[in-house]
Amino acid sequence: MLVSLAATPGPLPAAVATWLAEGRDPASLLRAHSPDPAVAVARLDALGLRLLLPGDAGWPLAASPPDPPCAWLFVAGPAPPAATASVAVVGGRRASPLRRAAARSIGAGLARAGWCVVSGGAVGVDAAAHAGALDAGGRTVVVLGCGLDVPYPRANTGLFARVRAAGGSLASEHPPGTPPRAAHFLPRNRLIAALAAAVVVVEAAEDSGSLSTARAAGSRGVGHVLVLPGAPWDPGAAGCNQLIRDGATLVRSLTDILEELGATVTSDSTPANHAWSGLDPPARAVMTALIDGQLLSPGRLAAVTDLPPAALDAALLDLELAGLTRRSTAGVQAIGLPRARVAGPAEPSPPARPGPTLSAPTTLPLDGSPPGGDVEGRPVSSPGPRGPPQASPSAEVLECGGSGGDDGRDD
Repeated sequence: MLVSLAATPGPLPAAVATWLAEGRDPASLLRAHSPDPAVAVARLDALGLRLLLPGDAGWPLAASPPDPPCAWLFVAGPAPPAATASVAVVGGRRASPLRRAAARSIGAGLARAGWCVVSGGAVGVDAAAHAGALDAGGRTVVVLGCGLDVPYPRANTGLFARVRAAGGSLASEHPPGTPPRAAHFLPRNRLIAALAAAVVVVEAAEDSGSLSTARAAGSRGVGHVLVLPGAPWDPGAAGCNQLIRDGATLVRSLTDILEELGATVTSDSTPANHAWSGLDPPARAVMTALIDGQLLSPGRLAAVTDLPPAALDAALLDLELAGLTRRSTAGVQAIGLPRARVAGPAEPSPPARPGPTLSAPTTLPLDGSPPGGDVEGRPVSSPGPRGPPQASPSAEVLECGGSGGDDGRDD
């Protein structure tokens, strides 16, 4: 009966789940066009999908039911892990390159620490977080607001194939063939929050859908809400700053996230300013001026940094070669994060080198592809399901500022 009901196009699944929780008979909710259970199962098999119901082995929401409730999940790949093993990373579709680089760095750092990364599969921050987890050889779960056979967003279909090839999962409440609609995304966000022990908000404008994910986590009383701050004049950070004012945890580095989750962080964790130590003073001045993620004209950049033209040009060239900034006719913009190189406990620190150097950046190119390859790159082998870490490696600093605007529709 539930198979036919789940496969029936029509009301929002969250509404149907609420009616079922109130004691409504599933048979009374069937419609004339509800498919026969055998036909529905055959279609799922043909698409490589399966239907998970509460009480099934692998049901991921048993310990953290969302509100409104969830009556079923369509899944491609293994069942999503329990919330205690996962962290959600969310943000807007129009986030700045710097915020996307931060999301990718967070996704990779969490995956290396043993956490599954959950997000919504949208372009922008979501895609960057998924890609970061895959870059680190970790597992990620994509929660969609449409049928799992619907290629949306089309720009991320290659990323979704990479998620599946790496042993990750796609999940949705909606039956196959359901198109994406604006009304689907807010209910989708409650599932992202319910599938994670914490929600990390990388970017959120004042009306961003990412705020609903954070509030869903906070309203359950068991989820942590962690937020990257931004400049007061940055519209893409207005929602982030409001969440912090309302009591969310401010994030300065991956260490802050892991400590909030109760992980043991080694004592040699990277201090907040260590990632900048590989930059010479002119380059550091330029990155400091660009940290809000906004475009500055060369003239404005020269005025802000007070650098002579020759020193500014040399610093910009170094930063461009390092993948940290981009110059265009519109101006100069930061697109990457300086990464501190910290030796693990069994690995000695590399010998010091004379003269200033630029550390290898953690960047997300503007076309959305990972460093050194396409988002549709070769599959990354999966290490298998992971639980929360008993101990975590030293964290990478997230030196990030602002973001671009966000229309909030698919966050």
